[in-house]
Amino acid sequence: MILIFFSYIRFIKPKTRKTMGLFDSILGGNSAPVTFNKEEAFWGLVVAVTAIDGSISDEEVDDLIKFSNRTNLLSGIRGQSFNNMNDKIFKVLKKDGVQKLVDTCVAALPSEYAASTFAVCADLIYSDGSVDRDEQVFLEMLMTKLNIDSGLAMKIVEVISLKNKI
Repeated sequence: MILIFFSYIRFIKPKTRKTMGLFDSILGGNSAPVTFNKEEAFWGLVVAVTAIDGSISDEEVDDLIKFSNRTNLLSGIRGQSFNNMNDKIFKVLKKDGVQKLVDTCVAALPSEYAASTFAVCADLIYSDGSVDRDEQVFLEMLMTKLNIDSGLAMKIVEVISLKNKI
């Protein structure tokens, strides 16, 4: 079921719409702000870090699926519930972009999940063995938005960097 959902998500580019259309109030242009629960907030940040470059490759989709299956926080979310969560997250991503998704997720993520979520995102960034400038900027931005102490962030990144050398 998860494969079906992810199979049509390959290129993510926010819609650029600057003016309000005549039918927006009827067709959803003025929809209420999206809010997330803790699971959606966590998963949204995982998706955001994967979508930094504007696309999600087949390999990244496979990694996301494997990761979701072994994450305790998401253990109770399967099947249609997982697809509904993804629909909600990807709707924000496609409509408003990575930055808006991150802001929405950070606002909803409980502070006790901040450091572990940062570590997961850093691990995903480092998983291919290299970190480009956009990924580095994303990590620094995420560290700031999640109020992660720079010393702790450095420790997390050092350990993950060592882990991914093997």
